[in-house]
Amino acid sequence: MTIKRIFFAEDIGSRELDYSKLDTDVIVHLENGDHYKAHFISLNELVDAVEESYRKRSEMAKRYYWSKNMVIVKDLKREELHPMITDMIDEGDFQLIFEKLSP
Repeated sequence: MTIKRIFFAEDIGSRELDYSKLDTDVIVHLENGDHYKAHFISLNELVDAVEESYRKRSEMAKRYYWSKNMVIVKDLKREELHPMITDMIDEGDFQLIFEKLSP
């Protein structure tokens, strides 16, 4: 598997980003034409989301935060995504973490 391109699912454009506060799908295009996605969230954003979830819940039994297929990272700097995803491929974790998209 060779990575051709990595990008965020939503169009972030040229606005200034706080990479320590992102919550987004990451799309990976491979050289063989396959496309994959996985949900990435920065640790700071996860903490904020959990705290917000707790504030909204009145019953203790419902005080949890749940998300399917979440990758938690310190931040989502673009220059750190490529080596991170390459490591996932090398370790055999990529296909466990990423969902293959239909052509």
